[in-house]
Amino acid sequence: MTNTPPAITKFYIIAVPIGDYGDITLRAVEALKSVDFIVCEHEREYIKLMSMLHLPQKKYIVSDKKREQSAIPMILECLRKGEIGGLVSDCGTPLFEDPGYRVLDAIRRENDKTPKKPLAEIVSLPGPNSIITALTLAPFEIKDFYFAGFITRDNDKRSAELGRLLKRRETIIFMESPYRLQNTLELLKKLAGSRNVYIPFDLTMPSRKLYYGKADKVASAIAKDGIEKGEFIVMVE
Repeated sequence: MTNTPPAITKFYIIAVPIGDYGDITLRAVEALKSVDFIVCEHEREYIKLMSMLHLPQKKYIVSDKKREQSAIPMILECLRKGEIGGLVSDCGTPLFEDPGYRVLDAIRRENDKTPKKPLAEIVSLPGPNSIITALTLAPFEIKDFYFAGFITRDNDKRSAELGRLLKRRETIIFMESPYRLQNTLELLKKLAGSRNVYIPFDLTMPSRKLYYGKADKVASAIAKDGIEKGEFIVMVE
């Protein structure tokens, strides 16, 4: 008679749509249905997601950038009870400038303590990602790129940071908030020289726009359209 090893609890990294809820994957839907609890970035976005997908809402633990560390003990306790968990960000694939790494690191450290009986297996479910979607729509060829995440909010350091990034030869990708986008474009007017700027907006929605050209042209077009919401991906050719 063979002894069957006990099933290992799973903790899923679940990619969710970046705009169009029809982009949810079958595996993501099954995971959202099967988990016992969800770790989410914001309560409102998680509830909206489940409502739009017509799925039953599960127990959830809020883990934004400020509360990620304090959420870890609750997450580990759920896993110790044998509960299946899942991690979602507000949109897209978790961990790209979103909280979640500390949670996964804590689970890995627990697994390392008892390798013969790990706390949970971490499973990543591929799906929507704004960076990859933006890259496929880029109006220029991209052979390699450098992802810098969000640039600093410090006004005294932003110009220097952009200057360092622009010394790189590959396509540069970074994130920006709507509140600082025009300021960033003003800096790019001075620093980017002949390099073109590409900013996609509402990538998977009917309102999609792809802004491309010199920084002054892109800045004027965005200002004319009055776009003042959402996080932006900025690419410098």
